[in-house]
Amino acid sequence: MKKQKAVIKTEDVKKDDLFEVEYMNRWQLAWRVLRRHKLGMISLWVLIIMYLVAIFADFLSPHDPYEQWQGLSYSPPSNIHWKDEDGKFTRPYVYPYVLERDPVTYKTTFAEGSSLQSITAIDESTGEKKVFTIGNDDVRSIYLVVETIRYAEDAKGKKAILGNPDYKTLEIVKLSEIGMLKEPLFQENTSEDVLNALAPNKYRTLRNIGDPVKVVTEKRLHRIYAVKKDEVRDVVTEAISLVNEIIDVEGGDFELAKEFLAELDIDPELFDVVVTPKVVDFEMRKFPLKFFVRSWEYKLLWLIPMDIHLIGVDDPARIYFFGGDKFGRDVFSRILFGSRISMSIGLLAIMITFTLGLFIGGVAGYYGGWVDESLMRMTEILMSIPGFYLLISLRAILPTNLPSHITYLLIVVILSFLGWPGMSRVIRGMVLSLKEREFVQAAIAMGYPSSRIIWKHIIPNTATYIIVSATLSIPGYILGEAGLSFLGLGIMEPSASWGLMLSQAQNIKVMTEAPWLLVPGIFIFIVVMAFNLLGDALRDALDPRSLGY
Repeated sequence: MKKQKAVIKTEDVKKDDLFEVEYMNRWQLAWRVLRRHKLGMISLWVLIIMYLVAIFADFLSPHDPYEQWQGLSYSPPSNIHWKDEDGKFTRPYVYPYVLERDPVTYKTTFAEGSSLQSITAIDESTGEKKVFTIGNDDVRSIYLVVETIRYAEDAKGKKAILGNPDYKTLEIVKLSEIGMLKEPLFQENTSEDVLNALAPNKYRTLRNIGDPVKVVTEKRLHRIYAVKKDEVRDVVTEAISLVNEIIDVEGGDFELAKEFLAELDIDPELFDVVVTPKVVDFEMRKFPLKFFVRSWEYKLLWLIPMDIHLIGVDDPARIYFFGGDKFGRDVFSRILFGSRISMSIGLLAIMITFTLGLFIGGVAGYYGGWVDESLMRMTEILMSIPGFYLLISLRAILPTNLPSHITYLLIVVILSFLGWPGMSRVIRGMVLSLKEREFVQAAIAMGYPSSRIIWKHIIPNTATYIIVSATLSIPGYILGEAGLSFLGLGIMEPSASWGLMLSQAQNIKVMTEAPWLLVPGIFIFIVVMAFNLLGDALRDALDPRSLGY
């Protein structure tokens, strides 16, 4: 039979489109309409990018999503620096986070910890200028000895030393304490409790001044050690303490201290020392962001063993774009891995749902009679039960200690079980209409089997509805998995899904102190909106009126 050409009104269609409408097939015309739908195209590209991210999550993740760092529990997102100390743009870098405790409230907070990379000092006893740089001349680390003196002061400025100077070895100099390198660091304490605790019988020097008005803790850089060999910290600390005692207490020099170190089986060439240092310049260690770095091992596309990752930093720093969770795991890496479950579960569930819906709806609509009655009554019973309660009930009767991959498959089956009744009723109605069409009656008259008529002639004519309905149904499955995981009935630790990650932000304290744990919800919103907008665009694109028919 000769194909009837479409009747087109020239005032409704532009002249440039007449050729396309006349000679392009239906799917080409649909793509032409879809390309003009801006929000639909943006959503399409967003979904393509999100699925590519899910496939290559191993390569894109800077850290192992299952690796726990208790010292970084609820750590904030890394502060990426783009300028150096002089305000000039430089290669982006980060500092490692360290825990600090407020001396008043005892509340722990995270601060950028910095260590010395290089220090230039003049030994005032010899006038020699020395430069120590970690990594150069076999220098492994730099230790500082800080002289701490605590004294009381009266209104006239007279001082009374409280106890003997205390020498403390520091390996890492915090950013807030860099000032001690070039000038004294004072900490005044004027609280009444501290002043009342001072007693002349405990500190004899108090008798030489009036009533104390404040207590001052003064810190000065006392000595610099450049460790030149890899040694454990205890050995280094013991050697430094010995050298301090010989030089300060016994009046010796560094050469004499080396002899004592040799007697204790400590390498006398372990370090160089600046005895009375005057700091001229120093440089803090930075951790620049690197691309294509080697880190933890994985299998690319689940087949190829690799250890190369797109971005990373050197140890001990860590790059947390979205902060850390309660176990110190990288939220960004877990979001990437969680996208595999949260986004694939909708595709798998929709495949099962539409297979059942097409088969049951097609059989019920084509055969009719008692087959139609029995199948439709069964679907109506399932549809009468509230979906969310049925979802929770089906998951609750299953064991909760199942492996993650088994739980994943069970959730897919449960979500599919809830979705097929509505699909089957719609397909049944469409089949009832299509089976009366001439081409179906012709196939019946030619003696084709029923299965071929259903799958070759009737079901393909429902493709428009199937594509649009599938696109609009996937967000429901994503939200269903997120709801189950949020309630603790879905994916379990240590696996990652967006709903499971959101379950960590259920209390007000976490939401106020670690709001970055809500970031997975943003990704759920983006994906759900993208699917809905794409579904609307496909519905418009597949509308016969928009195709020019």
